[in-house]
Amino acid sequence: MEANSLKISIIIFALTISCSSFGAIRRPVDELARYRVEVMEMGARLSTLEKEIGSKNNLYLSSLQQIKQFENDIKMYKDELSNKQKEVRESKIENKNILQSYLLESENETTEPWQRKVHFELLKQAQNKLVRKETELTGLQTKVNEFDQKLTSLRLNEEELAQVIKELESRKKTAMEKYLSKVESKRKIESKVQNQKIQNRLAVVKKELSDAPIRLQKPDRFFAKPVDDFLSLTSSPKGVTFKYNAVQPVKAVGSGKVVFAGDLASYGQVVLIDHGNDLRTVLLGKMNIKVKKSDTVRDGEILAYTLNDSKEAQNLYFEVRKKNSAQNTILWLDQRGVSKI
Repeated sequence: MEANSLKISIIIFALTISCSSFGAIRRPVDELARYRVEVMEMGARLSTLEKEIGSKNNLYLSSLQQIKQFENDIKMYKDELSNKQKEVRESKIENKNILQSYLLESENETTEPWQRKVHFELLKQAQNKLVRKETELTGLQTKVNEFDQKLTSLRLNEEELAQVIKELESRKKTAMEKYLSKVESKRKIESKVQNQKIQNRLAVVKKELSDAPIRLQKPDRFFAKPVDDFLSLTSSPKGVTFKYNAVQPVKAVGSGKVVFAGDLASYGQVVLIDHGNDLRTVLLGKMNIKVKKSDTVRDGEILAYTLNDSKEAQNLYFEVRKKNSAQNTILWLDQRGVSKI
């Protein structure tokens, strides 16, 4: 019942404090919202650039394949053109020899008419053959020229695509650098907002605990320190705050039973132990708690481990309560353990 009463008191007080603390974190929260929107927009632009680069790369690869195919075709047609040129030269030589023979026989009076007729037919066939070969040669030359022009166009297109891809990659690199910088800024602001929320939560709990009535009486017993390695110890009229900067175990200051262990109404990590005779101890701070409600613990047993996710020193608050009234905790600590402070 007392634990529930403590929880309800903290929650009610937190609602009162939250109005004043809201103004302190509103500005970084608004800034965080703006950064989140900007990160989403920059991510969308990067995605669009990726798609555009992918599309241009596909066109570039297709262009390379076409160029390779045209180069193979041109080589084939040029080889065929070379053969046709050779055939045309041979046909011209053959045609010239037949013509010479025909002219010689035409001047020879002893040549029979049928002989002249045969040579004339041979001459006509050779001429037709030459014309046909020259026509084929012209056709091949035209085709080779067309392929050369197409290949030149494809190569120009390839160069333009390569330049476009280079420019897109440059834009992507710049956009990625800005995106990563924005993401890092967002992460820092998120950490700042989260730390601010945690500090506000801890302040609420500490305020609630500090507002509890103080009973000034002689200690019934002495308790050990909850942590061994700490930078400093600060005492208030009620509790004691240990400042630390390293992860370390948080120990039970005496034997007892765990009444509460966990995030108390989202206002911080709390471990509350009942030591009997209406005597309880409270631990409050950033901890990784290792015990649970109703666990029985021995003196010196590890209850949790401190957390430190920043380079700044952190605080662990410790308080002794008797009959739900805060005590002057520093008087309850073993003087042999705190005399050196």
